[in-house]
Amino acid sequence: MFNILFNQTLSIQDKFIIAVAFLFAMVIAFTMHEYAHGIVAYWNGDNTAKNMGRLTVNPLKHLDVFGTLLLLFVGFGWAKPVPINPNNFEKIRKGVFTVSIAGVTMNLLLAIVNFILLLIMGAIVQAVGVTSAIGAIFFKIFYNFFLYGISINLTLMAFNLLPIYPLDGFHVVEAFTKYNNKYCAFMRRYGTMVLFALLLISSLASRFGGIFVYFDIIGLFINTITGGIETLMNLIFGLLL
Repeated sequence: MFNILFNQTLSIQDKFIIAVAFLFAMVIAFTMHEYAHGIVAYWNGDNTAKNMGRLTVNPLKHLDVFGTLLLLFVGFGWAKPVPINPNNFEKIRKGVFTVSIAGVTMNLLLAIVNFILLLIMGAIVQAVGVTSAIGAIFFKIFYNFFLYGISINLTLMAFNLLPIYPLDGFHVVEAFTKYNNKYCAFMRRYGTMVLFALLLISSLASRFGGIFVYFDIIGLFINTITGGIETLMNLIFGLLL
């Protein structure tokens, strides 16, 4: 994010537009991800998020200050996890699975919506054109907002699918395996350290480039998933629209 702001080839106006578009797309992606966890937990019989005031789309209730700053400066971050008590679920395995998959599903849906809106806006602009300076500014804002809406949501979805504690992918695995099996027990104990180590390795590998990119495990995983989904969306909606 901040490398764009220090890009000498961009005007101050373009930097401002990109910053606004990025921040709004990021806030919506993280907020709706956590809200999806909370509402699905509520549907499964758990009132914890509701009782703690987290069953809301108010970003201030979900954004974590340190996680947000890391996202802006480093490129990855997090929101405050919605509090959930699986013991309140009517069916624990079903509850754990549906709640875990809710956040990534929400991000996928948001990415699809942004993709469709980007195509529609592009078709409208191509048909009628942009006839004023103000119109050009609004076009840039929404164009960048939709682009970031696609990339941020797909990245957040793919990252959370990693089967590493405390990410959603781990809880999906947990829902389909025997509780406290060796993998789940190991991840619950060391998962945070494993995730941090992988993030550090991936960050260093992507910076060095060359053959080191093959050590960017998280980047390769995310790019494979996001690239596949973007190709599929281009194929499907490109034909429909």
